[in-house]
Amino acid sequence: MNLTAKTLAAAWRENLAGIRDTEQSFAFASNEGPFSQLDVTTAPDLTPVAVLEAILGAPAPEHLAAELASAETGLAIAGPRASARSRHLAALAQRTGASSLARLIAACTAASDRTARLLETLATEGHQLHPCARTRIGWDIPDFERFDLEATRPVHIRLIADTAGVLATSGADLRTHPMLAGLDLAAPVVPVHPWQLEHRILPTHQDLFTSGRLRLLEETIPAWPTAAIRTLAGHTAPGYLKLALGIHITSTRRDISPTTALLGPALATYLDRLHACGTETEHRILADTSGVWLPGSRDLTALARSSLADVTPAGAVCVPSTALAATSPVTGISLAAEYADWSGNADAWIRDYTALFTGPVLGKARLGIGLEAHLQNSLMAFRGPVPVRPITRDLGGARIHTPTVPFDLTLPPDSPVAARDMDQVRSKVAYTLFQNHLAALAGVLERDLGLDTAAYWADLADLIAGLDLPAADRDYYLADQVPTKALLTMRLHPGREIETTVDNPLAKGRP
Repeated sequence: MNLTAKTLAAAWRENLAGIRDTEQSFAFASNEGPFSQLDVTTAPDLTPVAVLEAILGAPAPEHLAAELASAETGLAIAGPRASARSRHLAALAQRTGASSLARLIAACTAASDRTARLLETLATEGHQLHPCARTRIGWDIPDFERFDLEATRPVHIRLIADTAGVLATSGADLRTHPMLAGLDLAAPVVPVHPWQLEHRILPTHQDLFTSGRLRLLEETIPAWPTAAIRTLAGHTAPGYLKLALGIHITSTRRDISPTTALLGPALATYLDRLHACGTETEHRILADTSGVWLPGSRDLTALARSSLADVTPAGAVCVPSTALAATSPVTGISLAAEYADWSGNADAWIRDYTALFTGPVLGKARLGIGLEAHLQNSLMAFRGPVPVRPITRDLGGARIHTPTVPFDLTLPPDSPVAARDMDQVRSKVAYTLFQNHLAALAGVLERDLGLDTAAYWADLADLIAGLDLPAADRDYYLADQVPTKALLTMRLHPGREIETTVDNPLAKGRP
């Protein structure tokens, strides 16, 4: 789907300017799927801004026109590099005799983080519902080439030593993280993105360096950008570092609040206690282990995250869900379809995958913990084609209802993680898991293998109805209409959280 088609699909899903009810001045062909999601098969011969203006009947706001232009630049740079990566993977599969990328991946059990990061590069378009998924406001073309997902050489993370104790910390000493192993660091440190250092930290906090309270070190950490861009995977060492990055990606500037750095390790610890049963199929959280920040600032903050090896069962391979929805360069169908076809029963495969995520994620929502279980934050461990363990990463977008959680947790009043009521928790889960994550996988399996999606959603509704959930939860998830994030509309009105409603294929009253 090109950017014009993506913009049109977002406008349709959100019924922007009543597009579903008015005759358009341009022609397009499409198929409407679940949750009013549009698959545009023939897009109008217009730029994304032109199609947006035709829908609005007015000029697009300058900031949004700039965001769409940035997204087009990002896609134009990413496309050829993604094609080169795809050719490399296809050639590797041919040399090893692997008939699919899924079968090739099955042999890659030694380096979980590197395998997962490489697979993320398959998802060139990024967030499938957001027209600005490749927006990088603040970067010029050399920055795109150097720091974006398809980077061809590692990014060298910089280290700043806290020589005077001006930084605050949470969790474990960050110097113990595997990505910092072997470095002789006398003082506590904060890792920083090299772009952030040059453009945000040094200009804003020069007094801390001049006075010697902070000191820039010569040591660097080689790492690769993941789909989150500001989260980087170790080049050779296991684990991840999530770094403040003051550019605008999709809907917001990607700095990190001190509250997020404070709560990350604590939330991971609490959630780990919920996984004490230890069964192989039990859902796992990829834990934030350390946080460090400059009090009162969002631009000098970092989180350390553990390795996928810590949560992946022996002999299994961890695959990002973004990659499952992407096209395999070996077969030309989705990676999910490769796995489902390999399993011998596509219907059973997607239902097993779905059940592994749905029960645990809705179970945590019942406890007041709304995980952001969209494609980018979700991974599945596979043995061969068999899904064996669901994994969620990045708790920064979760919604927590503190009166409901089964542990003592205090959130700052202004924390975006704090849910005002349980409907906010349910909304977070229903949108990210059903509308973003599972709808994308069901869609590619329908396209590639002929999955009966009506039967799939009916079976998922039955699964939800049979879970041990409060009636209020079931009623919310199975309602005739459900809220959806109005991603494009929110970019027309920056700073506002805007939702609209869409038809729900899980509805109790479905045919």
